[in-house]
Amino acid sequence: MKKLFLIPLMLLASLMMATACSEDEPAADGHEQTTPGEDGGEEGNEGSEDGDEGGSVDGTNGRYLVLYCSRTGNTESMAQTIQSTLDCDMIEVVPETPCDDNYNTMLERARTELAAIGQGTYPAIATSIESFEDYDIVFVGYPVWHGHMATPMQSFLHSHADLLAGKRIALFASSVSSLISTSERDAASLVPDATFEESMLLTSSTLDDMGSRIPAWLEALGASREDNQDDATEGLGINIIVGDQTITATMEDNGATRDFLSRLPLEVTLEDYNNGTEKIFYPDPELSLDDTPRGCTPVPGDITIYEPWGNVAIFCRDWTQSNSLIKIGHIDDNGIETFNVPGDITVRFERR
Repeated sequence: MKKLFLIPLMLLASLMMATACSEDEPAADGHEQTTPGEDGGEEGNEGSEDGDEGGSVDGTNGRYLVLYCSRTGNTESMAQTIQSTLDCDMIEVVPETPCDDNYNTMLERARTELAAIGQGTYPAIATSIESFEDYDIVFVGYPVWHGHMATPMQSFLHSHADLLAGKRIALFASSVSSLISTSERDAASLVPDATFEESMLLTSSTLDDMGSRIPAWLEALGASREDNQDDATEGLGINIIVGDQTITATMEDNGATRDFLSRLPLEVTLEDYNNGTEKIFYPDPELSLDDTPRGCTPVPGDITIYEPWGNVAIFCRDWTQSNSLIKIGHIDDNGIETFNVPGDITVRFERR
């Protein structure tokens, strides 16, 4: 009788162990039992022959970017829901070596790549982005593999950490039942100088609620669709009067800009700095930096704040990326040529 009683207990224990081990498997981009490619999620993971990333969409709302990697298609569905809600840009992060259709092979690959990342070696990806400057929020989506962020997205964040410094990042992920907390720590370690917003996790039991949960999450983040981009820049245009010339600039929508606009009209002397690289002045008092993203790689025409000194700097030449530089606007067209003269100049800023 004792032996007969033990058999069902052993079977039950084996079933529980199998379930526990499968929760964090790499195919758990939603449901771990999904046949690879069955839901269309595998198409595009291989990328095109010339190396271009798949899953790229250009939206009319240029304030947001959705980045995602997906194996079975569930994270891709989340990304598409965000993209269609905001009508924004979307790019798929593609591994250089395509995901394997065989579940066990992919499982072993995920374990190997996660172990390699732990030693500082990241798997190659075929996706690269040159700049994130135009985006207010970068949405980063991935499946949870063994509790961690999927390895292609870890590689992407690792290789783009400098460009993402100072940006607002919102993570979204899919899993069978794992929590998102470990992958949040992965992201914070990979991009330590970014600002992370509230994350979104959908598991097997909540994927069907995607249509209501994602819009509510976006609303909580303050992310909204803008059908007319002229509306996005309304009230952000200024005139800069230099002698008998009037040039225009378009300001960023952030806290420092709002403080700057509240002080106009303003007449200042721009001092020449760094052998003509910048024209600078010191607002008194310093501009408020609340609700203002940090980090900038200035190009000619950029209007910035150098946080350590509190000065406004208008760049006449390219300069290197700095987390201490804060972009608050850009001079339109070729107007920066007016500033590209030796010595100091007097200017008047007015709202347009």
